[in-house]
Amino acid sequence: MAYYLIKYIGHEGNTLTKPIEAVTRDEAISKSGFQARNIESVEIDHLGAIKAALTEKRLPMTEQVLALVTIASKLEAGKTPGKAILESVDLEKLGMDAADFAGCERASDWLKIMRFDDTAILLADAGDRAGNLADALKRAASVLRDRMKTKKEFAKPMKTAALNFFVGICSGIGFPIFGGRMLEEFLYKQKMPITPTVLSHILMWLEWFYTTYWPIFLAALCATFIFRVRVWEGIRRWPFFNLFDNRQRCKRGLEFIQTYRLLTASGFTNPQVLKFMVERSKGRERVLFEQALEQNKEGRELASIFDNDEWPKIIYQNLKGFDQQAIDGRHTILTNLTDALTQMFVHYSEKIANSMARGSMVVLITSILVFALGFYVPMMTMRISM
Repeated sequence: MAYYLIKYIGHEGNTLTKPIEAVTRDEAISKSGFQARNIESVEIDHLGAIKAALTEKRLPMTEQVLALVTIASKLEAGKTPGKAILESVDLEKLGMDAADFAGCERASDWLKIMRFDDTAILLADAGDRAGNLADALKRAASVLRDRMKTKKEFAKPMKTAALNFFVGICSGIGFPIFGGRMLEEFLYKQKMPITPTVLSHILMWLEWFYTTYWPIFLAALCATFIFRVRVWEGIRRWPFFNLFDNRQRCKRGLEFIQTYRLLTASGFTNPQVLKFMVERSKGRERVLFEQALEQNKEGRELASIFDNDEWPKIIYQNLKGFDQQAIDGRHTILTNLTDALTQMFVHYSEKIANSMARGSMVVLITSILVFALGFYVPMMTMRISM
């Protein structure tokens, strides 16, 4: 994605600018929330990503939920969308004022400018067109609340995995550097009467290796990060790495099914849902949803879109004949798919955490044993001989 700089006419007739992240110029205009008649120009901002990281602000998800509920209650009290939003959202926290919303006609336009969650924006737009904006905002708040709860629950195994990985790396590097350096100090500088063991030499060699070749390690990490897409395509089918790939495929499928279930219940068609997924996705996932959208436009059934290795097979299997189902049947299929994909996602997350825990434990125990037998045993031998 790139950043586009949109110049538009403000509330007082002056020219203002706003950076928008998008793939195309038309998508930038759509995401901006401004009416076309108020836009003067749209240009690529080559430094937009850096500027956005330093200056852009958005409300945390919890505050977005609270704001949506508050706006809905004010709408039910008879206030206009603009007035309800101005009274419910702390614009100073976003670095905005009322002038930033000049030309906004619908509530979804306001939410776009304030960079609310894409799902909330889409539901607000649908609710506005259907004449039930307050109910749509309440539904959006409920969706965001459930998403936060689910994300927090899913994050637990991966946090454990990250902690285990950190412990393993620190022990595998820290013990050899400390023990090897101390041994070299005692043996070659202080000339202490220590009889090094084989493990002592391994400790000193590891210390030399880490301290000598760390620039190469750093360069390799930088190169891996730069070419991460190609690297991942090459290794994602390998043992252990395929757990991450399977987890990602389950996550991708779960997000689509949840979004599809929500939006179709609000009256959206298959092409509209897929278009929304394209706009909110990045990288490889965006390409997949673009392909799915094209296939859907060609008249292919929904199930056939997911008949490839990029999606869990359970989606294709359960969506066969989905287009011929009644509303209740579709709801049952989507509910069962959501539950199944959730369990699969948790399963792969736990397998990753357990694998990394075992690997971390092996590295930790090995490091401690090498340190103890290579450092402390020679030191104890020296004390006894003295």
